[in-house]
Amino acid sequence: MKKILKSVLKGVNILKIIGDTEYSYGKLINGIYINSKNVKYNTIFVANKGINTNGNFFIEEAICNGANVIICEKPPVFIHKNITYIIVNDSTEALGIISSNYYNNPTNKINLIGITGTNGKTTVAVILHKLFSFLGEKNVLISTIGIRILSNEYSTEYTTPNIIDINKYLYLSIKKGCKYAFMEVSSHGIHQKRIFGLFFKGAVFTNITHDHLDYHKSFNNYLSIKKNFFNKLSKKSFSIINIDDKNYSKIIKDSINKIYFYGIKNKNSDFKLKILNKSFDGTKIIIDNNKININLIGTFNAYNILASYATSVLLGIDKKIILKNLSLLNPIVGRFDQYISKCGKRIIIDYAHNPNGLKNIIDSVREIIKNINTNLICVIGCGGNRDVTKRSKMGKIIYEKCDISIFTSDNPRIENPSNIIMDMKKLISNKHKKSSIITIINRKKAINNAIKLSNKGDIILIMGKGHENYQEIKGIRYPFNDMDIVKNFFRKKNDY
Repeated sequence: MKKILKSVLKGVNILKIIGDTEYSYGKLINGIYINSKNVKYNTIFVANKGINTNGNFFIEEAICNGANVIICEKPPVFIHKNITYIIVNDSTEALGIISSNYYNNPTNKINLIGITGTNGKTTVAVILHKLFSFLGEKNVLISTIGIRILSNEYSTEYTTPNIIDINKYLYLSIKKGCKYAFMEVSSHGIHQKRIFGLFFKGAVFTNITHDHLDYHKSFNNYLSIKKNFFNKLSKKSFSIINIDDKNYSKIIKDSINKIYFYGIKNKNSDFKLKILNKSFDGTKIIIDNNKININLIGTFNAYNILASYATSVLLGIDKKIILKNLSLLNPIVGRFDQYISKCGKRIIIDYAHNPNGLKNIIDSVREIIKNINTNLICVIGCGGNRDVTKRSKMGKIIYEKCDISIFTSDNPRIENPSNIIMDMKKLISNKHKKSSIITIINRKKAINNAIKLSNKGDIILIMGKGHENYQEIKGIRYPFNDMDIVKNFFRKKNDY
């Protein structure tokens, strides 16, 4: 794909152009890069300021690899006469604009919905993707579990990819006839301006609780970043807000877009839901005076269903058609994903990796089994090189709410797993109960041990990694999937 530089730079606040200026606007551009190692001939290199690196240090390498245009905030020491240097005030914002321009401004041609919140982002995004697919509406999903354009899947390292990739995948999806895009928007993505220059038709706020404080430093900072997403929405956009979240009013303060509320508790909700019954087979609910059975479990998933319903209505889909198809949805992989062995042991895999997420899952299970004599066995770890402050809270929740607690590794990354588990135990007091914590650093052994300890009818919760197919240890990603470990255990026992 080739573009003239002048069209790519449209809307960019340019402070100065130096170097090759005579014919610069007529240059043909074959791509945009932020990694100097990936640069190709006749492309733009954006010297982006990262958290730990400065793109200016890699300008020479980018030029050696073929870049003919450099976007930067400060001119480099050495200027090549045949290279065009575009000096801007903010290279990250410039990157957002030129990425959109290069890919024909795709968000002006597709209905982009951004979903943000501590928990529920992936589930809401995937529900919408599946729902619209059921309806025959071509759409693209950009989420933690990957990018899906119709039947094509692409992997992604981050919940919210870089802005070049977002625009590229949206451009590809439009070429394939997609009219809708459902994208998870992480707090990191907002703060790092990975969504700058995109036009969102709508946005969903699920909730906000303790998470990512290693990055944001305080809950108020975390809240402010989420708020910034809604503040930047256009008057032409709409937002769907969980009114039952105690911080909802702070999130929408100063927003100028059209705001709608959804909730289960608050009577002022524009979109309401009532839960009639919960079981491991699903949940019976009422939406808009219509009773339906959904295959997703728990109150937290009822909120996810309601957010998805509200979004679909505001996108113009008929309510009855939405309700009919919501009942056809199956659970999302790695989100309250269940496996039942022949001998009657129920294993639940979930991605919950913060205090509120853990509490939601355990409380949902406890509510279903409240009149049943069964043990709840929990396997949990905490990620290394991430928010340390949430570890003790997570450990305390598991210890106090589960009958048997097994602390193990999650993705320790470059941290010592033993130290992570010590952090998890800091708020635990033996006053709450007599049983002790079982510590097994090897996650596979921890899962297998949990199954061995269980009896027929017991529940085993394995949380933290969900859909992930790797475990990161000392900087290396090894193949690993919780559900595969479970199934292999029962397969060897001929009990699957």
